[in-house]
Amino acid sequence: MHILLFIIYSLLCIYGILKIPFIRNSGIRPVYLLLFFGLHVGTGLLHNVIAYRYYPEHGDIWNFYQWSLLARHRLIFDHALFLSDNDTWAHITHNGIVWVYMILNTITLDSMIINTLLFSFPVFLGNIALFRLFRRRFPNATLAAITVFCLPSTLFWTACIHREAVLYMLLGFLLYSFDRLLTPTALSPTPNITPAPPPARKHLIIFLISLLLILYFRFSILLSLLPALAAWLVAQRRWPLRRLLMITGSAFILLFVSILVFPNFYTSVAESITARQQEFAALEGHSRLSLPVMNGTWASIAKVLPSAIRNGLFEPLPGSGGQIIYLAFSFELITIWLIIIVALPLKLAPSPSVPQPLPFTLFCLIFALSGLIIIGATVPFAGTIVRYRSLFLPFLLAPALSRLHTIPLIGHLDNWLSLHLFRIPKPGESPPSY
Repeated sequence: MHILLFIIYSLLCIYGILKIPFIRNSGIRPVYLLLFFGLHVGTGLLHNVIAYRYYPEHGDIWNFYQWSLLARHRLIFDHALFLSDNDTWAHITHNGIVWVYMILNTITLDSMIINTLLFSFPVFLGNIALFRLFRRRFPNATLAAITVFCLPSTLFWTACIHREAVLYMLLGFLLYSFDRLLTPTALSPTPNITPAPPPARKHLIIFLISLLLILYFRFSILLSLLPALAAWLVAQRRWPLRRLLMITGSAFILLFVSILVFPNFYTSVAESITARQQEFAALEGHSRLSLPVMNGTWASIAKVLPSAIRNGLFEPLPGSGGQIIYLAFSFELITIWLIIIVALPLKLAPSPSVPQPLPFTLFCLIFALSGLIIIGATVPFAGTIVRYRSLFLPFLLAPALSRLHTIPLIGHLDNWLSLHLFRIPKPGESPPSY
């Protein structure tokens, strides 16, 4: 029965990928859309096997699956016990993935394999949204846009049923909608063709819902997301230098006054960051890293910064972490930093027919770097850092790859990928608007 269900749901997913306009408007040829989706599902199934074989107690994804079966039993036969498991906000946020499993189990007959398949579809939609954003903001850098689908650690941690997959999907929807709200009249790769502006209300609703769900699944991401969005919003407009300095100065004055007027708020933020670190410090793990302990003050947080930068941006170093699998993640991270170092002195050639990447590049760097430092300050385990960091790596790598487009080898590769990856519009059909 499970085999038949897997075949039926696979065919439905294939049909959706080939027919949904949002996916088709990515411009990717159908065969490659199916290939990327198959890669996503296959990686998710492989992750399930690796987790069951090598992770302690089979890892979180299998624990969530087992808890979902228990939670369903309690929901049906013991309401009081079910409510006691969801009586606090901490329980409610922790059980989010369990509830996802409960929903999937009802239509998959409790099959972990089919759960992974069905869960992959909405996550793939989020990947498409992020791909279209990267393709629009880095229009010549096809390689940068493809990292959305196949960056190894990002793919590995977002292909399984876990918070990272949900958050990656939500970031795709949120950022795509935010970009459309900033530029309601989308530019087309063909300068003389301008598609009709999408409805702003729809994108505003998607943005707000995505923001609330990110708040629900992992509040700490907002600490890096909101400042990055604000920087993108400011950089999107061509402000005169005098006005920009006035806005920056006013923002600092407002921040200083708010600290004096609402000191308890900023104290509570420091205490929440400390509490987050203490939650991880209380756990047992084989990949523990050196990390000073905070005491709930901003001074203690400042003392942690050097270790946070080292852990968040560079760990696990080759040989650290205690497991062979960390060596693969270490080499991936080293490769990313080498690409960034090579790309730093390069300049992008301006083009009047496509959006300039500077505002979005600024967002990517603020979001990725601040997010990695926050992870490094609160998480003392190399394995957890690798998982949490997987969400931020595409935003760290894509701007660098877009700058490498000026190198002939990378430029030719981008052009070759564009030629083979994207379908040619039929006569009378408008090209993708991204």
